[in-house]
Amino acid sequence: MLIDSHTHLSDDEYTSIEGEVIDMLRALDIKAISVSMDIKTARRNLSLAERYKDVIIPFVGLHPWCIEQEDIDEFTSFILSNIDKIKGIGEIGLDAAYASDYKRQKVVFESMLSIAERYKKPVSIHSRRAVDDVLAVLSSYNIKGVLLHWFSGSRKQLVKANDMGCYVSYGPVLVYSEEKRVLLRNSNIDLVLIETDGPVRYGSCFNNSMALPSFLVSVAYALSDTLNMHYSDAEEMLLKNSLRYLNC
Repeated sequence: MLIDSHTHLSDDEYTSIEGEVIDMLRALDIKAISVSMDIKTARRNLSLAERYKDVIIPFVGLHPWCIEQEDIDEFTSFILSNIDKIKGIGEIGLDAAYASDYKRQKVVFESMLSIAERYKKPVSIHSRRAVDDVLAVLSSYNIKGVLLHWFSGSRKQLVKANDMGCYVSYGPVLVYSEEKRVLLRNSNIDLVLIETDGPVRYGSCFNNSMALPSFLVSVAYALSDTLNMHYSDAEEMLLKNSLRYLNC
């Protein structure tokens, strides 16, 4: 079994093919951690997880791109009122490249981390051009299950993240990017996860197709090839890492 550590199954692009996506997850023996962006996708995540308990693991969080469109108090109330149904907090984080109030991003990020710490939930973090800031904020919290999804920092930042016990995940770009493969080789293998980040499209592979659960198998193969591991050993390692992350 594989676990997709970060995908957006509550995104509108998946709505029309919901049945096919669920059938694909089941056929390939994949469970998916589905993260939210805003209140709409948060509600849909919990609804999907209720219908498809066998394959969907629901995370709820407020993405830094969405903080200006959402009522933070309302969103927090939604999380707290559904905390027993929510497996983790995400997608949350910071994005220094996005044109929004960076100070407000930090306020919201810290609010989401406080909930995760209080209720002992793992977190899935967006850290584009903000890895150092994210790690600095995390140092003030006691959260065991921390994932820097789609890790794109430097090798120095990777070492620091791993030293702090943070997991890092790699997606379909690993299939063709030597830069990502170098980062993977320098990662603590006990802190490595894989993801699709669907419905992202990949212009350099997969014919620019929207990410589907089946892409995860290619990522797992690319990981095994990069680390010179037998595929079955890589799959076993990834499953152990994923379960450790989820159970904190």
